[in-house]
Amino acid sequence: MQKVFLLLLMLIYISGCTSEKKDKKTKIQTENKVVIKDTINKSQIEDTIINTEVIENKKAEDSILDSTTRKKVEKEIKDKTPVKEETTETIVPTVIKKIRPDHSGWNLLTKKHVSASGKVNYNGFKSDISKVEFYLKQLEQTSPQKDWTKNEKLSYWFNLYNASTIHLVATAYPLKSIKDINNGKPWDKKFIKSGHRTYSLNEIENTIVRPNFNEPRLHVAFNCAAVSCPKLLNEAFTPTKLNNQLDKLSKTWINDSTKNKITENTIEISKIFEWYNVDFKKGIITFINKYSDTKTNESSEIQYLEYNWDLND
Repeated sequence: MQKVFLLLLMLIYISGCTSEKKDKKTKIQTENKVVIKDTINKSQIEDTIINTEVIENKKAEDSILDSTTRKKVEKEIKDKTPVKEETTETIVPTVIKKIRPDHSGWNLLTKKHVSASGKVNYNGFKSDISKVEFYLKQLEQTSPQKDWTKNEKLSYWFNLYNASTIHLVATAYPLKSIKDINNGKPWDKKFIKSGHRTYSLNEIENTIVRPNFNEPRLHVAFNCAAVSCPKLLNEAFTPTKLNNQLDKLSKTWINDSTKNKITENTIEISKIFEWYNVDFKKGIITFINKYSDTKTNESSEIQYLEYNWDLND
């Protein structure tokens, strides 16, 4: 009985040990599993972190590559694009400016110092002599050119002649006659500048205008500062008005009984027609009848009136 009891105890003991071992083994396996699981989880996390870093690095790398590539492409485009050179040069369109004299100054002076009947206030011109000189200087610097029209040239020479005559008389004023200047030969005095040349009144009239323009009305345009001379126009000659101005002066001169006396059969006219007979190519009577209120016969006898050289003041 005792032996059986002992055997039973041994079996219980062995069974307990086995169970303990099994429990320990199970515990160890469980712990191992936990460790392995932890290891796996850690590894996975590490792998995830590594993969994430790789992905991020790859993205960054790709970004860098893209940036580098973009910059490279931009540089290539820039290198191939022509560079526009900067310049400070101002491009001015070609403009051909027609330089013409300004007659407005002379226009103002004549309106101020010449009456409608042609009386000249030489004292007035003398007080404005600097303005006359300024106008003459303008004409000097704008002498006629080949591309000027006939009327532009004639207006220039008429105004230059008259302004120069006024200057000549006004600077010597008071005097009784223009013939009191330069020993009775005021028209031969060379003092008128135009361009690079200096002229006398005679040269302007007799070597420039008369031979080159075929214009008989020039004799009402040139003023010789004398009573018997056609009246001085109290405005400047201008190209656009020239023909009307010359016609008006011609009509006034021809019908002025103190300078021309015209009837149907007899005419007593200015000595200008005698001195410059060749300029009236269509004939003196033809010219007179064009402007006279009284028409005279072509066969009328012509007589010339004495010329009064007293100053036209």
